[in-house]
Amino acid sequence: MFLNTLSSGFKNGVKVSYKMIIYTFPLYILVDILKQSGLLAKIGLICSPIMKLIGLPGEAAIGIISGMTLNMYAAIAALVPLHLNTKEMTIAGLFLGLAHNLFIETAVLSRAGANGVLILFVRIVGALIAAGVLNLVWI
Repeated sequence: MFLNTLSSGFKNGVKVSYKMIIYTFPLYILVDILKQSGLLAKIGLICSPIMKLIGLPGEAAIGIISGMTLNMYAAIAALVPLHLNTKEMTIAGLFLGLAHNLFIETAVLSRAGANGVLILFVRIVGALIAAGVLNLVWI
């Protein structure tokens, strides 16, 4: 019994690790390539006005969008190469804690009977407000 449990746990751990790797590794490399090529800086300039409202550099938009559309692992993979400081990473974490994996979670909630558009709106606006407030009160 113990060996079966251990074997099952190991197999599940490998599956979860594989899922994390297939998201994180390619995104980490992509963001690093964008950073080295100068494209990340250009993306940052475009996204900077919106991202500054919540206290993040424009380049962090890639991580925020990855988290909003894919999952938290993708967001982490995209944010780590940016070397954000503690405040910025905390703001990104708060934002994504409220507005992550939006497509899948909104679809699930809609099928359960919730108003998908309203849920999507509340999650995004709530994340923007929470992140903006945290940015303002951070000492």
